Amino acid sequence: MRISYSRKTKLKVEEIVENFKKFAKENNLEIIGIENYKDLNLTIINFSLPKIFEKLKNLNNEALVLIPKNIFILDNEKERVVEILNPEIINNFINENILQDLEDFYYNLVNFSSGVGERKIEKIKLFATTTCPYCKKEKDFLDSNGIKYEYLLVDINPIALQEMVEKTGQMGVPVTEIIYEDGDYDFIIGFDQKRLSKILKI
Repeated sequence: MRISYSRKTKLKVEEIVENFKKFAKENNLEIIGIENYKDLNLTIINFSLPKIFEKLKNLNNEALVLIPKNIFILDNEKERVVEILNPEIINNFINENILQDLEDFYYNLVNFSSGVGERKIEKIKLFATTTCPYCKKEKDFLDSNGIKYEYLLVDINPIALQEMVEKTGQMGVPVTEIIYEDGDYDFIIGFDQKRLSKILKI
């Protein structure tokens, strides 16, 4: 799981801020403040979500501090990145349906602010071994759902093993790499059918 959800955009910072303001108005968000840190090429928009916090009133207090309330705009000369803390980090504290609503809301917020559509998957790599039962289960799951992927057996392919270890630090399998059209990626460690289903929309 990535700690943040981010999208690359060619929009200028001012345009991203304007898009955020439109989204905020349509979704009853309150903008608390906008901070610019020119020496860091960073803009932070702080906001409040009264309606969402109403749904979360029974949430553990420790988890409440993890609810994203800022978006970050990282600026360089060629492109900008709009980023928010990934709400998935509170998945152990929250009802699954509410978490899905939160994720959808935050991802839409970042996508809209960035002026980009929904993220599309370009490629999937499944790092596995010839003897791993969970790798076989994941392979069967992907095959039965018609998902195309590259199958890399790391116990007979040292280059694939090196790639997996360098990218994730993992020695265990299965490891699934989801590569998006914008060059971003996600890794799923182990056969996590629930998470795969959510990302692959199956």
